[in-house]
Amino acid sequence: MKKMIMIVFLLTVVFSCGNDDESNDQDLNESIIGNWKLVEWYDDIPRDINNDGNATTDLFSQWDGCKKQSTLVLFEDNTGRIVYNGENNNPRCPSGFETNDFFTIEPWELDESNNKFILAGDDTIDEYEIVTLNSETLILEGAGFYSCCDASISYFTDGYLKFEKE
Repeated sequence: MKKMIMIVFLLTVVFSCGNDDESNDQDLNESIIGNWKLVEWYDDIPRDINNDGNATTDLFSQWDGCKKQSTLVLFEDNTGRIVYNGENNNPRCPSGFETNDFFTIEPWELDESNNKFILAGDDTIDEYEIVTLNSETLILEGAGFYSCCDASISYFTDGYLKFEKE
């Protein structure tokens, strides 16, 4: 009788854990879908990305790139886009870029087993470590932002990107 109770207990624990994992996976996938506004970009190492002679860990305050005033939109089919919210004819954007124009990012992948978020752009693949992901906040660590393929309007650095759900 004791063996039977122990077997039933172990089976209950095993199946309960399996169900929780599936639920957590689904919650993470659902959490990342939606519109994300970039609110912080920072690094552990002070950097001078705008070449004004003042290095800081707050890269967002130095950055005037096109994608700074944008929303990252992630769709359920693992496609996405970066929608520009800034002014028309921003010199930090590609020529002719206007409000509500977008960069396509496809596909994106959430690799939960390795705690990675992977974005594939037109000419880059960026892999980020997920530091925080919940229904309100997404913090990624890894490769920095490329504004465009043009080096004069692009930045690259390691660091952290913090997004808030819109």
